[in-house]
Amino acid sequence: MAYIARRKNADGEVTSFQVKWRLGGARTAPQQTERFDDEDSAEVFKKAVNDNGQQWPPGWVKGLGFIDESAGDEAQYVFRAFATESVEQRTGIEERYRADCMRELETYIFPTFANCDVRSTEHFSSRTVRAWVNLMTQTRIWRGSHHKEMSPKTLKNLHGLLSSILQEAVKAEPPLRARNPCELTRLPRTDDDGAEDDESEDMEFLTPEEVEGIVSCLKRPEDKLLVRTAYGTGFRWGEITALARRHAIDTEPGKPKLRVARAWKWSKEESYYLGKPKSRRSRRTIRVTDGMWQELAAGGALDLSSNKLIFHNGQGERLPYSTFYDRWMVAVVKAKELGLLSDFKNPTFHDLRHSHVAALISAGRSLTYVQRRVGHESIKTTSDKYGHLLPEADDDAMETIAASLGHGPGGGPVPDTLTVPAPAGADESLYVAHLGLERQGFWKRSHAEETAAVWAQETGGSVRVETWSAAWWARTIGNGIRGVRSEVPDRVWLWELGPAVYAADGTECVTPGGVHEVRGRWAWEWEQAYTGEPAQARAEWRPGPGAETEAAAWGLDQAAVRAAYAQARTDALRVCGLHPALRVSDGEEAVT
Repeated sequence: MAYIARRKNADGEVTSFQVKWRLGGARTAPQQTERFDDEDSAEVFKKAVNDNGQQWPPGWVKGLGFIDESAGDEAQYVFRAFATESVEQRTGIEERYRADCMRELETYIFPTFANCDVRSTEHFSSRTVRAWVNLMTQTRIWRGSHHKEMSPKTLKNLHGLLSSILQEAVKAEPPLRARNPCELTRLPRTDDDGAEDDESEDMEFLTPEEVEGIVSCLKRPEDKLLVRTAYGTGFRWGEITALARRHAIDTEPGKPKLRVARAWKWSKEESYYLGKPKSRRSRRTIRVTDGMWQELAAGGALDLSSNKLIFHNGQGERLPYSTFYDRWMVAVVKAKELGLLSDFKNPTFHDLRHSHVAALISAGRSLTYVQRRVGHESIKTTSDKYGHLLPEADDDAMETIAASLGHGPGGGPVPDTLTVPAPAGADESLYVAHLGLERQGFWKRSHAEETAAVWAQETGGSVRVETWSAAWWARTIGNGIRGVRSEVPDRVWLWELGPAVYAADGTECVTPGGVHEVRGRWAWEWEQAYTGEPAQARAEWRPGPGAETEAAAWGLDQAAVRAAYAQARTDALRVCGLHPALRVSDGEEAVT
């Protein structure tokens, strides 16, 4: 229940009256206070709090009193109104994300800040935000059937939502606040939440044998195909269940592909509908194995009409996750009982995506390749989620370093024998195509010669094919024989623009003619520019004392590349004056 505390000065005189209560009435709930100059007003307010279930009275703003929501200027600065308008007016977000933001505001943020004034440095300060963060760390939430403490990742997302709203107040015209107090908050680490093993939110990585174990326990052939395709592609649930026959592409013999062009979305108005994928980079086309293509064909997927869904509910409509999830869990439990899945693992369907990435990284694929294949918007996302898997490749890294120094695994000379087994049917020889300065190894001479011939025709450069021993390849190239190819590498037709180069003052430097004209060329999968995206771009500082910044764009869609290039040039102009080399003149060490 709310009560009144009399505030006294040093002489013992009552100077104000403070109403105190626990939000919602719970013993561990955050304490709320409101100050009054007279006891009668405090009594009225105390009664209003008690009448509203230990909540702030509707229409009351801390420090200001009752404000009618239709009263004009002052009402718009109440946090509930300001935050609601902020989320509702945001552009470029999906309706489901908008609904999620409103739900999180109502559940976790409004109970503390709803009636505060967004302009107030008393209501929103580093102290009040820290108090809210500490409250959230003690909040228990439901995750399926588990009632557990809020994870650092969830708290980080909530804090980011609060911060984005207060940042709008900082950037308002005119500004409503001088600074964002969330910038001063230190959040719990997201990589160590101290959760018990059975409460861990870590990803589950399945071995190929464990995936097959779960597949064998699924009863429906279409479920088996769905799981194997998910593991073989790394597609998200909303992506794989949105695949239609036209997204299965076989225009190049022996190089089948699947294209992610859409995904299932949700909104209050339309419920589930087909919309754009999660991000720009999520729109991608990836290679699949011949075996997977044959499985899709055997399952009847390639016999469908162009717009028919490959994976559906049996009637050609969207397959609800909840429907499949029940069958998935039955298979997981059965796989454990049969010893086909480790007892401590509790995989979800999304863990097939994580396991796909783990398989790629364990095979020596770079994070950049993984990023492009799984459709992450930023390489940072890939690194943050999967970078911890790279230490498992330390043995290969040590082999590479040892080979470059002329040492074997134990520090001695490199032996003239295979240290990594060759594919079945291959001997200890391989074929190396010299493509200008590039060297690519192949197990079959025909693949090496075909690649060399195409490369020479496209570039006009000199090529040759040599026969090497696998031991010599390992000694010269490093990474064992993992980089040796068992098929002709993929290539795509790229459109390119740039690079435009800018000095620190924003002046465009003299560059070769044609950099602002779109150019087309073939790009092989070993090239850094290789991509399956409509467009990619970069705006980055060039190293060195010249303090130059460059912008470039490339991709599969000419119009998208033009738009990306324009944005990259804008970004380059924005950051060119911040080049690290400029700090040297101020006595700071240059960043290289």
